[in-house]
Amino acid sequence: MFSPEAHTPHVSDASEADVREKVIEKSMTLPVLVDFRSARSPDSIELSKTLEALAAEYDGRFALVRVDIDRSPQVAMMFRIQAIPTVYLVDQGQPIDGFQGGLGESQIRQFLGRHIQAPERDPLEAAASAMAEGQFEVAAGYYRAVLADKPSHGEALLGMARVALSSGDAGAAGGWIDRIEDGDPAHDAGQRLRGMLAFGAYAGDPAALQARVAADAKDVEAWYALGATRALGGDYEGAFAAFLEVVGRDREYLEDGGRKALLSLFDLIGATDERVIKARRRLASLLF
Repeated sequence: MFSPEAHTPHVSDASEADVREKVIEKSMTLPVLVDFRSARSPDSIELSKTLEALAAEYDGRFALVRVDIDRSPQVAMMFRIQAIPTVYLVDQGQPIDGFQGGLGESQIRQFLGRHIQAPERDPLEAAASAMAEGQFEVAAGYYRAVLADKPSHGEALLGMARVALSSGDAGAAGGWIDRIEDGDPAHDAGQRLRGMLAFGAYAGDPAALQARVAADAKDVEAWYALGATRALGGDYEGAFAAFLEVVGRDREYLEDGGRKALLSLFDLIGATDERVIKARRRLASLLF
């Protein structure tokens, strides 16, 4: 079961006893987003957290009503729920839209945007959220909006470089980085990110490189090449693991190349990403 949670003015729980009041009647004056969830579903737990954060951000533009199907199976039957998580948007007493599964924040925002006016949002924050979910084109749209007003905005230029690298376009990434002016707070991060552009010179056949490190775990050259290959292929967790091997085995290789490569990837993916947080902890344990 879900543990008790603090309610906000826009978030509440419903059961058989009050679902008509909280959903059907409430929807006559305000759109109601109904979150059918279960503690047995990890996707459901994560989705609920995202929906609750959005309800707070939208600040009364819709009401979020949570229904725990394990406690209120009759409500799930009433709405003919067949999968968890399921979300319905109810307006004027009728479900008008919905989705199943653990969608990411950007996709949920698109869903809400079809029916509810979104509040003003910092485009850089929106871009960072989209990047964390792998929604690179969405992120690029936010960054371009910033650059349309401020063509030399360092953080937006850095963001566009990250988008380009995520799609494997090192040339475009370098061009965006070149536009970040000296003295801009994003300049140093851009130079670290430039380290990603050099990965192509070290990348090779992943199977052959994996065989090399399996045969000789001390082969830091192969570990580095494997990290570069994985990074360019989008396997960032695998790249972290390989570059951490380089850091742990030979700090002198490529003048602390393993650590520099990790910092480049951290800048690419973003400091709040769980994969980055875990890799930073491992890196710190090796360095200190």
